[in-house]
Amino acid sequence: MRWKFSIAVLLPVIAAVLLTVGLAAGFFMWSAKQSDNHSLERQRALAAKMIETTREDFATTQTDVALRYDVVAGVMGRKPDLDIIDDYFGTDEYDFYGHDRVYVLGPDLRPIYAAREGDKVDTRSYEADKASVDPLARRLLDPAMQNKIVDYQKGNADDPPQLTDYAVLDGKVALVSVLPIVSDWEDQEQKLGHFFFHVAIQYVGDEAAKDVMDMSMLDGVRFDSSPDASPDDTVVPISNNAGRFIAWFKWTPDRPGQTLLSETLPASLGLLGVVGVVIALLLVGLARSTKALEKARAEALHRATYDPLTGLANRALFGERLDRSPLPLTLLALDLDRFKQVNDTLGHEAGDELLRQVAARLSTLVRPNDLVCRLGGDEFMVLLSGTLPPGYAQQLAGRIVSAIAVPFQLAGDTANVGVSVGIATALTDERKELVSRADFALYDAKESGRNTFRVFDEMSNAA
Repeated sequence: MRWKFSIAVLLPVIAAVLLTVGLAAGFFMWSAKQSDNHSLERQRALAAKMIETTREDFATTQTDVALRYDVVAGVMGRKPDLDIIDDYFGTDEYDFYGHDRVYVLGPDLRPIYAAREGDKVDTRSYEADKASVDPLARRLLDPAMQNKIVDYQKGNADDPPQLTDYAVLDGKVALVSVLPIVSDWEDQEQKLGHFFFHVAIQYVGDEAAKDVMDMSMLDGVRFDSSPDASPDDTVVPISNNAGRFIAWFKWTPDRPGQTLLSETLPASLGLLGVVGVVIALLLVGLARSTKALEKARAEALHRATYDPLTGLANRALFGERLDRSPLPLTLLALDLDRFKQVNDTLGHEAGDELLRQVAARLSTLVRPNDLVCRLGGDEFMVLLSGTLPPGYAQQLAGRIVSAIAVPFQLAGDTANVGVSVGIATALTDERKELVSRADFALYDAKESGRNTFRVFDEMSNAA
């Protein structure tokens, strides 16, 4: 009987000990993972900072070489002095600043000088880099930019406008910067439209990566034109001024929690034994299953109530809110104008992107408790609950018409669409007729020339 008693006593104790040890081991592993996550977040923030610092440092090297009295004098005459330009922008610029490619553009943005790796070359070589340089240079021809250049010449600004961006040239990540060749000396003032521009291009390769490693203490830093990376690497995308990902910053992250875990794991496993490992695996499996179940439920609920393309509420959620929201209710029915032309001319992918951008603009115009939904196609609804200030619905409709009238940028193309809006209000028990009334007003807006709004009027619509 003693062995039965011992088992009856020891089993709960052993189970409690194993459970405690298992929980402690689980907490230790969780802490290590949390430590790695926090460390990775800090490293990501540092990487983003280093990407911007690399851009800023490169821009500074350009100002050092281009904003010089002698250089400005070389382009101010009736004919630019190419010898002076070559003296400053040729071998010296490459040796001292590492600019792999240098161009001087005239006021008409045509190249008058070109150099590669310090050697003067034919200006026709500019064509290979024009696609990356020209958008930046043309921005400096904008009247506002030209006035800023004049302000610098007159001493009203500390620096002239300078545009710097990341690009991929010949399959390699590069920095491109355009700067007007001007000075703030009184005898070197140039007129609007007569400015020359210095273009500097530098590949962001191994040398730049080494500098980043020295400054940031990150390991395995490299700039890459491909997003592919090994499982041990962390990747931060590099976007250009247009917001497109054109390169990737990669490094091997420091994982302090994982390092500590790997150093102590053998001893811990020896203490825990096979039973502890089994218990730990069961706990981890249960946690993962629960998390997966909760995630699946949340995803299913989201799919049932939200539009997968735009992220807005769908027809089901709209119907639920329409039935349950307290009166009074105001409904804005929206229908895009000329949307079919976008699909026909630019393709359905561009049409989908347009719908996503429309959804984003609408979401910024409404109040937090208002509901923006997409019923399908290019049909949208905005449901406003509660008593509204006088004229609020009309003002909101006007803002929507104005916002949608702003051109949309779709993968390099520009799309111009409009929107027609119908407004209807339910004050007492007319919520079932609210949608049809808003649709009547929407039809009235389209009949009135589109790109406008109309308020449902019972008398006129009955007629």
